[in-house]
Amino acid sequence: MRIDIILEPKASSDAFAELGALAESYGMGAVWTANHDSARDPFICFTQLARVSKKIRMGPIAISPFEYHPLKMANLLFALNEISHGRTNIVVGGGGGTLDAMGKLEEYPPPNMLKGVRECVEILKGVSPTKLLKHEGEVFRVKRYLPTWATDTPPQIYVAGSRARMLKTGTKVADGIMMSDVTLPRLGESITALRDGLVENGRNMEDFHINNLYAWHIKETREEARDEAKRKIWVRGLLQRWYLEPFLDKEDCDLIESKQGLFAKSYFQNIPTVPGIPDNLMDKLVDNITLTGDMSDVDKQIEILKEFEAGGVTEFGFRLYENPAESIKVIGERIVPEFH
Repeated sequence: MRIDIILEPKASSDAFAELGALAESYGMGAVWTANHDSARDPFICFTQLARVSKKIRMGPIAISPFEYHPLKMANLLFALNEISHGRTNIVVGGGGGTLDAMGKLEEYPPPNMLKGVRECVEILKGVSPTKLLKHEGEVFRVKRYLPTWATDTPPQIYVAGSRARMLKTGTKVADGIMMSDVTLPRLGESITALRDGLVENGRNMEDFHINNLYAWHIKETREEARDEAKRKIWVRGLLQRWYLEPFLDKEDCDLIESKQGLFAKSYFQNIPTVPGIPDNLMDKLVDNITLTGDMSDVDKQIEILKEFEAGGVTEFGFRLYENPAESIKVIGERIVPEFH
């Protein structure tokens, strides 16, 4: 299982270069970053890393074609791919927080989300420096696109998805899938959907990338780790019932659902408590949908990661928050050797 890291999107391009080079020195496979509405542009943030690194891959997570038209997305993606000499990835998603900030998310999921994601990937996969690309889709049109300069090994195109419909969309057209916060009790369901989709589309499991983004909160003390995990808990699958039902009863799921607005408010205020949510329930969330603890817990987390690998995950993306350099060192020294 390849080990990747996912950086805070508000970091500078200098920080991306420094942290990415550190990850490369430990043999990690890729550096990713999330797509946030108030962050620096993720493609630009990777340009310095692309120049100073040699092997590590890089790219943004969950760029929506409803934010960037696929033609403009292709320009950004293939330009970064040129600078990195063929080491760029992208995860295409339906859209979320950025669409909302743009006033384009009147309903969720967005209309034509699955078709739009599929068409976007088809367009990106169809890019050629020698053959004119035209696309007449139900959602997107490209009348002409011929980037004669895009001659490097093409980027790897992933689809963002954790559940059956989006997973099967990815198996039709993409090079891989990036799931988000999929826990061990739910992993079998997701992997089965992927296998079924790949079989239906005449593709091999061995040639398909299966990544799982997961929050890493390993700190010097458990108190520090749990505090950070609770401050970021809302974005763990947005606490949808599908994620929670394997370890919470109906009453607790109902309570969390009723407090979604307060979870979001605590997240944006960066505080570890949510009004009306008892501490023991917050602890259950942290214990079941994050990797959290102190240094003495790393061996336990390694065993959990081996279960993900055995379950079919081929790449694991650690979502890092505060003090990312320290996290990269721990992952590089303790985790990476277990999977090489």
